[in-house]
Amino acid sequence: MQTVLLLGAALVLFVVGLRLSAFFSGVETGFYRVSFLRLSIDAQAGDRSAQRIMNFASDPSSFVATTLVGNNVANYLTTLAIGLSIAVVADASSGWREILATLLLSPVIFLFGELIPKNLYYRAPLRLLRRDISWLVFFDRLFRVFSFPLVGIAKLIERLAGPRRGPLEPVLGRSRLAQVLNRGHQEGLLTDVQNRLVDGLMNTASESVADSVMPADRVLGVDDRTPRSGILEYARQYGLTYVPVRRSGNASSWHGYVRVVDLAVSRRPVSDCIVEMCRIAADVSKLNALSTLHTAGVLYGVVNEGETFVGLVSEHGLVEQLFRPPQRIGPRTTSPV
Repeated sequence: MQTVLLLGAALVLFVVGLRLSAFFSGVETGFYRVSFLRLSIDAQAGDRSAQRIMNFASDPSSFVATTLVGNNVANYLTTLAIGLSIAVVADASSGWREILATLLLSPVIFLFGELIPKNLYYRAPLRLLRRDISWLVFFDRLFRVFSFPLVGIAKLIERLAGPRRGPLEPVLGRSRLAQVLNRGHQEGLLTDVQNRLVDGLMNTASESVADSVMPADRVLGVDDRTPRSGILEYARQYGLTYVPVRRSGNASSWHGYVRVVDLAVSRRPVSDCIVEMCRIAADVSKLNALSTLHTAGVLYGVVNEGETFVGLVSEHGLVEQLFRPPQRIGPRTTSPV
């Protein structure tokens, strides 16, 4: 009966040691595999599991010490279990039998205690770390007495090596920010549309609005003396929903636009349907021009360089450029309407 109990205790020790080995080996792989950018965003959103993982990320010495102690405890338990079972079976301690048993069980320990858990954590680090973070916190507190000296030595080495950079830069440079956003897109944090918008804001929005204007000789519009029927026919001919309007006798005096639907359903005079365009300086950025149009509540603006007319710019055209794939956008060659 005593032999059975001892063998049962040895089996329990072996299983516990194997499970601890799998846990700490997998957690170690998952910790270095997980995306800390995604964790940081989740933690700021209030995700408790992500906050716990980020606590270890901000203090890597504690994490390394915990996993180191945990792996040694796991190895000790498996070795103790093998030695105890051999002593029970052979009724005496035998060195060569323990060595032989260890060699025979090494493939089992390596497969279930190292290879499989590392592979699983490598493939799904965030999901498994979220599941097991409570156990990691438990073992960190349990092993604190043993890991504290290791953490102290690590921090002493860090102080001797000089100050290190923090885990997150307080100000991201342009290239660094682009790398972070690209990584966020790869991790699924940004959709393709969001990624194109961010890229447009970084690379296109600061360009001069003069690059996006429609010059006077290419604007599809009419003068303000054109009758209602003439404007509707012009809009039908060119497939326009908005028709720019200029003052009669001056090809560059664009000042407003009319909605075709207003002319079609309303009996108001054409002059009452004209929406005055806002004025925009040619040296402002595309983003500022878009903001000006939005604030004024109009779809088109007149771009001037001093007193000289440069062209027209449309809200639709500016928004479209922000969502385009990364490329330099030159002057428009088609009508903004």
